[in-house]
Amino acid sequence: MPASKNNLEQENTKLKRAIAELTYERDKYKKIFDASADAYSVIDLSSGKFIECNQAAIDMHGVNSMGNFLNLSPADLSPELQPCGNRSDVLAKAHINCAIEQGFHSFKWIHSRLDGTTFNCLVSLTGLFIEGSQLILAVGRDISDIEIAQKQISTEASEKQRFKQAFLGEKEKFEKFVDLAPVGIAINSISDGSFEFVNEEFGRITGYSVDELNQMDYWQLTPEKYEKREHEQLELLAKYGQYGPYQKEYIHKNGNVYPVLLSGIKITDSKGETFIWSVVQDIAHQKQSEQQIKTAKEKVDSFALRMQLANDSAGIGVWELDLKTEKLVWDSWMYKLYGISELEFSCTYQAWLDRIHVDDVEHNERMLDEAINGVGIYDPEFRVVHPDGNIRTIKASAEILRDSHGVAIKVVGVNYDVTEKVDAIRKLFDAKLAAENAAQSKSDFLANMSHEIRTPMNAILGGLQLLKNINLPEELRAVLKNASYSGQSLLTIINDILDYSKIESNQLQLEKASFSLTEVLNCNRRLNHT
Repeated sequence: MPASKNNLEQENTKLKRAIAELTYERDKYKKIFDASADAYSVIDLSSGKFIECNQAAIDMHGVNSMGNFLNLSPADLSPELQPCGNRSDVLAKAHINCAIEQGFHSFKWIHSRLDGTTFNCLVSLTGLFIEGSQLILAVGRDISDIEIAQKQISTEASEKQRFKQAFLGEKEKFEKFVDLAPVGIAINSISDGSFEFVNEEFGRITGYSVDELNQMDYWQLTPEKYEKREHEQLELLAKYGQYGPYQKEYIHKNGNVYPVLLSGIKITDSKGETFIWSVVQDIAHQKQSEQQIKTAKEKVDSFALRMQLANDSAGIGVWELDLKTEKLVWDSWMYKLYGISELEFSCTYQAWLDRIHVDDVEHNERMLDEAINGVGIYDPEFRVVHPDGNIRTIKASAEILRDSHGVAIKVVGVNYDVTEKVDAIRKLFDAKLAAENAAQSKSDFLANMSHEIRTPMNAILGGLQLLKNINLPEELRAVLKNASYSGQSLLTIINDILDYSKIESNQLQLEKASFSLTEVLNCNRRLNHT
């Protein structure tokens, strides 16, 4: 009995110790369960209800108390639909089944609070089978702040990468720009003038390679006569941080001296070292072009002077009409030709038409329109009326200027006074008409006289013809014959005078008739003998 009692006490002691250990473990895990910052909850799958939760779960879901939480089901803590578009209750069952099959399953989930707001949560499900009940331990962690932070980190990383790429891109573009720039670019140490960097164009300008220049300083390129001016530019650089534009000369590698134009700024790097950044232009061609332009300008000025002298001596006015604005530009001779001053003329197309004689406006406009439309030339002659009433005759000529599409844009022309010429032509015409009238009067007179003389001459010839039938002595017959020939010759002369009148009046008609040359010669011989 004592031994049995002793064994019983030992078993009881072991049992108490085991219960104490279990209680300790339970309390330990209970405290961990309750104190965890993550939301712990236990779901009984048979009822679909929560049977246990910690304070973090209550706080995370915005529930008032544990009693209220345990009256909820998981569906009460999720929105109807998850972001994937599936219903929360259907998707939750799939996750639970996965946890039961695998023992553990984690996933991201959108939970909701009782006030309707939602938040991102990382959920871990563990399947438990305790005392015949299928339970699910759910651990939830609100990762809204983490995701926001991750998004910010991702955004910042993206921005950093974007800025880095932009910087590298701009750096690459800048380097290409410097290397391919059509002007020389050089960076020199401000202390000794040594070259720290030069681009390809600077090497082309100086004749040296980039490697050669990197072993030189700008004093080796500068003639000695510029030493004083160089120090003046350095003083400007020190005082204002920049110098130029500054013209000087460089010594080419081949020994030739040529003009350059420099501008520069002072820069300081991150180490505190100071450099001169200069832009250098070879202006030898520019100087040559300037000289060519100067020579050309002198030629143009000389030509313009000769043209002006020619215009002044001939009294030729030059004008230009802008067809878009209808604005007129006149030289000084145009105002003289129209008898007005610059103040009296508004320099418009209509103002010009108003100076033209009203009877000549339509013809002038028609010729100008035809020239602009490319179906005629503009070379009219018209009258202009001076303010004092004096009327002068103007001769005009013009060329149409067109753009690359053939559209007329300007008219450039000349005017000159032809009043004296027109008056002279008119006087010559009147004199010609008077001469023609006098000639016609003379012809009419000769024709009348020829008719008047021919009538009695025909009577004389008729009488002589009758005398031929009378028996006359031989001497009288010879006289009669000579008289007949003489009368006939006189009649021929009269007819010739009449023909002359017809020639002057363009009315002569040639006739074909047979004649005896011998008889004509004999007749002339007799007439001469007589």
